[in-house]
Amino acid sequence: MVVRDAETAMSFSRDRRGQSVVVGTVILFGFLILAISLYQVQIVPQENAQVEFEHFQEVRNDMVGLRSGILQAGSTARRQYQTMQLGTTYPPRLFAINPPSPAGAIQTREAYPITISNESGTPEGTVTVPTRSVQYQSGYNELDRSATWYDASVLYFDARDNGGSIVVVEDQELVTDSGEVQIVALQNEFQQSGTGSVTLELHPTENATTSLPKGNLTVTIPTRLSGPEYWDDADIANEVYGGVTEDKYADGIHELTLETTEEDLEMNTVGVQSTPKGLNSVSTVSSGGFGGSDDEMQPPTDVPSFDSFSVTAASRSGDSGNFRRVDVSGTVSNSDPNGEIRLFVSSNDDENTVTMTDSFGVTADPGTTRQTSVELTLLNENGQPIETCTSDVELTTSNSPLEKSDFSCA
Repeated sequence: MVVRDAETAMSFSRDRRGQSVVVGTVILFGFLILAISLYQVQIVPQENAQVEFEHFQEVRNDMVGLRSGILQAGSTARRQYQTMQLGTTYPPRLFAINPPSPAGAIQTREAYPITISNESGTPEGTVTVPTRSVQYQSGYNELDRSATWYDASVLYFDARDNGGSIVVVEDQELVTDSGEVQIVALQNEFQQSGTGSVTLELHPTENATTSLPKGNLTVTIPTRLSGPEYWDDADIANEVYGGVTEDKYADGIHELTLETTEEDLEMNTVGVQSTPKGLNSVSTVSSGGFGGSDDEMQPPTDVPSFDSFSVTAASRSGDSGNFRRVDVSGTVSNSDPNGEIRLFVSSNDDENTVTMTDSFGVTADPGTTRQTSVELTLLNENGQPIETCTSDVELTTSNSPLEKSDFSCA
C-alpha cells in the first residue's frame, strides 16, 4: 500500500500539463502590459499634441479677432465683443491616463503712459494717457507654452523666455502708409483663466473732453519689442519713426518714439469690460481735441438691436413639464441682411442661427429637461456679436413665455 501511494505521488509530481497554460497566460499578459505602456508613452502624447495644436490655431484666430476688435472699437466708437476659448480638453481614454486638461489665461498687463507733447515744454503742452498690453498664456502639456501678445497694435508669439525669438502674426497699425499716426490706448485690468470660454467686451470712451497739444508733436509709446527685434524694420516712414529707447519704462518695457503733427494724429481709448474712466481716457482724437466734434461723439443710430422678442417653452405631448422645443419670435431694429441671429439653450448646448431680418423666428432643441437658460445674440457679417441677451431666470413651462424684459442685454 505504501509503495503504491509513493508511485501515485511520483506520477503527480511529473505532471506538467497545466504549466504551458500558465506560462502562455503570463506571456500574453506581459504583451498586453507592454502594448498599453507603449500606447501611453507614444500614442497618447501624439494625440494630445494634435488636440493642443488645433486649440492653438483656434486661439491664434481668437487673438487676431481681439486685436481687430480693439482697433475697431477705437476707430468706430462702437462696442465690440470677442469670445476666446481659453483651454481645451483631451478625449477620454479607457486604458490610458490623460494629464490634466490644459487651461489657458488671458490678462491685461501693467499700465504704462503714452505721452503726447509739443515743442513748448510746458505742462499744458503735454498729455499723458495710460495703456496696457494683453497676454495670453497656454498651459499645454505637449506643445511649447510661449505666450501670445497684443502690444502697441502688434500681435506676436514670444518665445524669448525659452531662448527663442518673436514671430509676428499681425503687423503694426500705429502708422498708416500715408504717415498718419493712429493710436488706440487699452485700459482697465482684466484677468481670466480656465479651460472654458470668456467674452471680452471692448468699450470705446464716451464724452471725453481733454484737448490735444498743438503744433508738431512727439509721441512716446510703451512696447515690449525693441528696435532690432521689430520696429527698426517696420513699415514706418523715416520722418515719423524716432527710434526705440530700450528699458525706458521698466526692464523689458521700451519706449517707441513717433514724430507727427496735430493734424496727422488720431487717438482713441478702449476699455476692457467697461468704459475707460477719468480725464486720461480719450476718444476719436484729432486736431479738434479729445472726443472730436459733437457729431463724432453721438452714438451710432444704425446698429442692429433687439426691439422685442418672446421665448416660449413648448412641452411634450401629455407632459406639461418636459420641453419639446424652445421657440423665439421677435423684431430687430436696423436689421442687417448680412448678419445673423443666434439662439443658444444651455440645457443641451444646442444653438441655431438664422439670417437677421426685421421680424424673425428661431427654434432650438433643449433636450429632455424642465428648465434651461436662453441666450439670444445678434451677429454682424463677420460673426462678431453686436448685442447679446441672456435670460435672468431659467425658462420653464410654468413661466413661459419670457419677454425681453426678463433678459439682460449688452
